[in-house]
Amino acid sequence: MSSMDADSKMKVLRQLARTAGDAATSALEREAGKILAYLDTGVRYDVLHSQIELLDVFAFRVSKLAVEGVARFLSRLETIEITHDSEWAVEYETPAQLAVASLELLSRLRYFRTREILSIAMTAALSDFDNVQKSAADVLRRIAEFDIDAFYSGENRAGLGPAPQMVVIDFLETETDLSHHFATAVQLCSYLLSPNMSGTSWDYNSVTLKSSAIPATPAVKEIRHRALTLLKRMYDLKADVAAKRQVINAMLESARLPNQGGYDDAVRDMISENTTDALCFLDERLLGEPFPIVQKIEHDAYWRYHHAPTDAVRLAALKIQDRVDTLEEYKIYRDLVGFEGIFQKWEERAQSRTDFRSIEDYRSKKASEYAASINGENWPQWRERILAFCETESNDLATFPKFYEFLEKLAILHPDLALDLLKDDPAQIARFTIPLLRGLWAGPLQPETRDLLWGWIARGEHLVGVTKLFWSNEQLDDDVLRFLFDRLAELGDYPGLSLLIGVAASNYAKFPHLLTSVVLPCIQILSQVGDGHWINEIWYNDDARRMLSKLDEGSRQVVLDGLVHVEEIDFHAEEVLIPLAEQDTAQMVMFFRKRIAIEDAKPEGSSYEAIPFSFHQLQNTMEKSPALVVDMVLSWFREPIDLFQQRGGHFLKSIFPTFPKPFSDELSRIVREGDKAQIEFVLDILRNYEGEQFVYDICKEILVRLSPDDEELLAELSIVLRNTGVVHGEFGFAKAYEEKATALSSWLSDPSAEVRNFAGRFVKDLRNSAEAERRRAKEDITLRKHKYGVRNDGDPDADGEKTK
Repeated sequence: MSSMDADSKMKVLRQLARTAGDAATSALEREAGKILAYLDTGVRYDVLHSQIELLDVFAFRVSKLAVEGVARFLSRLETIEITHDSEWAVEYETPAQLAVASLELLSRLRYFRTREILSIAMTAALSDFDNVQKSAADVLRRIAEFDIDAFYSGENRAGLGPAPQMVVIDFLETETDLSHHFATAVQLCSYLLSPNMSGTSWDYNSVTLKSSAIPATPAVKEIRHRALTLLKRMYDLKADVAAKRQVINAMLESARLPNQGGYDDAVRDMISENTTDALCFLDERLLGEPFPIVQKIEHDAYWRYHHAPTDAVRLAALKIQDRVDTLEEYKIYRDLVGFEGIFQKWEERAQSRTDFRSIEDYRSKKASEYAASINGENWPQWRERILAFCETESNDLATFPKFYEFLEKLAILHPDLALDLLKDDPAQIARFTIPLLRGLWAGPLQPETRDLLWGWIARGEHLVGVTKLFWSNEQLDDDVLRFLFDRLAELGDYPGLSLLIGVAASNYAKFPHLLTSVVLPCIQILSQVGDGHWINEIWYNDDARRMLSKLDEGSRQVVLDGLVHVEEIDFHAEEVLIPLAEQDTAQMVMFFRKRIAIEDAKPEGSSYEAIPFSFHQLQNTMEKSPALVVDMVLSWFREPIDLFQQRGGHFLKSIFPTFPKPFSDELSRIVREGDKAQIEFVLDILRNYEGEQFVYDICKEILVRLSPDDEELLAELSIVLRNTGVVHGEFGFAKAYEEKATALSSWLSDPSAEVRNFAGRFVKDLRNSAEAERRRAKEDITLRKHKYGVRNDGDPDADGEKTK
């Protein structure tokens, strides 16, 4: 078999894998031995990958050998040096890619050697490579999730029941270092506690996704009980808030009701029992937990109460509410930081719509009351409380609007205390310097605050907070801002310079000089390092747009030179470009030409996109000058630039997507007055459209200008007219060609002989293509019916309609 080519060998192995008997098994074992021998010693990427593909064909027949060999190979991949046929492949043909292919093979063996594959995937889930982690996580998910076709018996079903899930919980309880594999173990428990099971079925023209509730069998109940018990053990393994949140999320997966209705009382009672168990555990652990965890338990328990399937769940949830009501310190935290807190009695909130405005008003009022209540006597307690609240983790500082209000009011009412807080505890308060600074800057201690800022800037500390202090600030300090700019530039703090552009733009109405003293110098520095992220600080700002609309030519060029480095022109970038384009369309066209030059200089595989697939709004400005735009893009064609059709032609299509008359007229003028090169230019533009009928007139004009000897251009014209865009269904192309043939039939009686002759050939060709597409589609349907079967509810006939 070794002398066969790869495709032939795979066909033979696939047939052999379907052959019963000891002889076939022995042959497959011998072939597996050869493959695994190479996986144990080989180093060439292409051969290793092809061997994995071959083994995948029949691994289910030699599952023990395959799993053991692949496990060895995955371990070996951590140390070997892979060789390649060419240098360009080094970046893509990596050991991680081979590990992913190996894990995909193991995934298909998950019900043959479940315990061994669990162990392998658990180790792979800790890989340093994201794609390997993802593949390992997918293997674990597919093992632990309930699958309809694996669970139940019947045609094409395995009838395993919950055996795979039982292996998972056994493995976690007895063979897993839960601390080392914490996140993976929590996620597996979450899968075991899911109330849903899913599956798929298919025939030749469809795939059906199926879902149902898990059955409340004794074995399923046992698995869920053991998973909850394991999560209770794991709750104290990690002390950090993030880990506890993961465990709580997994535990409360047991409280979810099935997505599909129609489940029986036994399922409801099982879920009710698990939910009550989880809520009682969380109630017992509530006291002494960090406030973010108390808040999560309160929030999640309320929603379990709101969607409770039984009175037992409601009572268990209400016990948590009663215990929360005894936590006075937590109530203060909830008022100031409680973005997930529940601010009404649960029974009342569940019976009426939540009045979020009233809650916001209440929290603002409490923030003011707390700030006003602070004095010298209780300040030590409040100081400790503030620092504790600052430890709350969040990826979004918008989580803390009421805490911001409180801190700003504190700085206004007690500036001496706020200033001491910034001086004495800068590290702990670092994320919340902005409201304190804004309150202090507007008060009597502005000079002292200025001295503090000067020292921070000099030492390169808290620069984000200092910068944001001046966002839309009428008391802007030019000296501080200039010193901040110099320091950011000196440190190479490019995100800080981007933020400074936003600050300057937000103050443009009152301080227009910031354009030349801050905005343009920042953009020039960022341009030198190819950083265009500063648009994220201004694209949404009305003041910024007004500033951009008043730039002179030189200033516009500075801004455009900064924007050429943006990876893609999305709607954010367009908001910055539109006011520039409104002033000088030619300058904007030159901007996109420069982007093409930069794209040409980028290495292969770069994500830089010179011309967007489509514009969102910019075309509305650019399309007002069709003659200018077309003439400038024609100069690109004459240079020439590489891939003009996909770049220059596509650029024009993006500006004129509906082929408006002024644009059409300009192209027609070029066809009438130009030479063959200019006709080729127009054809390159037209190829970006989808053969819509609005291009027919100009195509006819081109036909009149061409002679039968212009075969290359006539072929280009045929491609333009044959373009269809997206089609639907097996017979989509056939129908599209037939419709085009009908639409172009009027050309058969055109006064021009050139048009009539071309149309006669082209319409005939379209009809032949349509017939060929119909035959191909019918053959494809027949083959798929043979391979995948046919449903009993009828199947498409030649026109895509169902027959009974």
